[in-house]
Amino acid sequence: MGGLGARFAAACGWLALVLACLAVPAGPAAAVPANAPPPRTGPVTLIETCRLLAPAGLDIAQMLPLLGRCDQPAPQSAVGTTWVAYRVPLSQSARYPRSWRLMIDNHRSRSVDAWLFGENGGHVHVHYDPADPDRAWGTAGYMSLPALLDARATRVVVRLEAAVGTTYVRSPWLMSALEFSSYDRNRALIFGAGVGMLLLTILFHSSLFFAIRRRFQLIYCAHVGLMLGYAICYSGLVRVIAPWLDAGTISRILGFTMAMAAGTGISFVVTYIERVALPGWQRRWAFLAALGSAVTALLYALAPDDEVAGAAMLANLAASNTLVATAVLVLTGCIRRYPSALTLLAGWTLPLIVSFLYPLRSMGIIQPDQLPDALLLAVMTLECLILSLPVAGRIRQLRLENERALERHQALEQQAQTDMLTGLANRRGFREALDRAALGLAPESLLGLLAIDIDHFKRVNDRYGHGTGDQILQHVADHVARVSGAGAIVARYGGEEFLVALTGHDLARAATLAERIRASVVSSFDPESLLPSVTISIGVAAGSLSSLDMLVLEADRALYRAKDEGRNRVALARPEDRPGRQRAAA
Repeated sequence: MGGLGARFAAACGWLALVLACLAVPAGPAAAVPANAPPPRTGPVTLIETCRLLAPAGLDIAQMLPLLGRCDQPAPQSAVGTTWVAYRVPLSQSARYPRSWRLMIDNHRSRSVDAWLFGENGGHVHVHYDPADPDRAWGTAGYMSLPALLDARATRVVVRLEAAVGTTYVRSPWLMSALEFSSYDRNRALIFGAGVGMLLLTILFHSSLFFAIRRRFQLIYCAHVGLMLGYAICYSGLVRVIAPWLDAGTISRILGFTMAMAAGTGISFVVTYIERVALPGWQRRWAFLAALGSAVTALLYALAPDDEVAGAAMLANLAASNTLVATAVLVLTGCIRRYPSALTLLAGWTLPLIVSFLYPLRSMGIIQPDQLPDALLLAVMTLECLILSLPVAGRIRQLRLENERALERHQALEQQAQTDMLTGLANRRGFREALDRAALGLAPESLLGLLAIDIDHFKRVNDRYGHGTGDQILQHVADHVARVSGAGAIVARYGGEEFLVALTGHDLARAATLAERIRASVVSSFDPESLLPSVTISIGVAAGSLSSLDMLVLEADRALYRAKDEGRNRVALARPEDRPGRQRAAA
């Protein structure tokens, strides 16, 4: 049910973004009769006729003749007080309500003034403060200027005081205020759907990080997080989250997040694709490209106003290099038929193509109005939708591989702690098992220790062969483990010697169990058995859990005394068996 809901949400998000691509400023509409009711034409794109730099003290009356001649037009990257004249297409031949909405691209300037001229010769002046927290702000990063003009608008003049130009500017557009409220609300909802999809992607992949901690997961979350920051600024939600940000700061955030997203994107690619799939020179290229994108993004964000155009050009060049490197990495992995690269090819082909268009637009190669406002947001969200399931699948695969590797490691650890012949713990396994058992006990807890040795085992090997000797070892080990009980730690300590650790046993209890083990082993060899019968000798010691090494030595000395006294018996440790006393003769 959860998977079905996720697919339904993804489908809804994709449908919303397709609609977002369609919700862009329209071109000139067909003319209608003058006596027709006001048409609902949507936004009308204004046509730029002149752009001039002028001293700050000139007014509109002085600038109109200059804008009409446009002898020395200024470039779009000009810095200073800039005047721009626009012509309104003749599509607005019908009478409109007096209330208008003029949408101007997010210029970095101290203030904005606009004059709307009507066909009746009248005009209206509108002032806009880009730093005013209460300013009107439209989706897709447009300044929203309300105006009252009781006539068809024929031209618009905009003054940008202390403007910081860039290499591209989207054309303004004009619309009836009656239509604008619903139009912009619908665009905001559509852009908000894209923001929601990016946020869900971050939450989804950050939660998967706890399943398997891989660096590419965090890099991908950072990449989508930067795109989310871009989408929040672009959709207008930034005015809700941080209303104190002025238009210039928001513009810098947009450029910074785009440049940084290119750097984190290639970092994700180089860590997501298998290391053996990419040659070393491509990995070095990717590192330098990511570093270049990060450095130029910071330069753009921190550059002085008169240097921002140059910083923007550097950021676009670095981003173009990063995008080329990303495409080369993905294609190399696809040529070598690595599944991870094929996944990225499916998810990143369209985003890479569209991302290339934006640096080209900034360089003036592509006209600003040729790219729909929602195009980049749409392809970013499409990338997340396409990549989310394969990336999640890759994470699940890596988790399974990690679990299998852990199982193999645990199996090897078990083998390293187990005697292969008897299946009991070996010397290392005995120590580690006793350390684990001691975790829940006090250091002074009682510990009984039995040292067991097969009598005359060398004679058995010499007479019957080592194969029979191995069978006897297995037979004795089975009986010792079975009689000792589940709480005992039994180990083959070396050769034909066994150790049994008994937590909570004093010397008397340990001696009772030792006698039971000895009798059980002796009686287990019946006359019809194919194995020759053997006996065992046992040394018993008891003390505190913290004195294990001393107990091993005491039990070993008691074992040798049992052998000296005739074998097939249990001997208890004596005070003279403690370390520092002379060891009994073997």
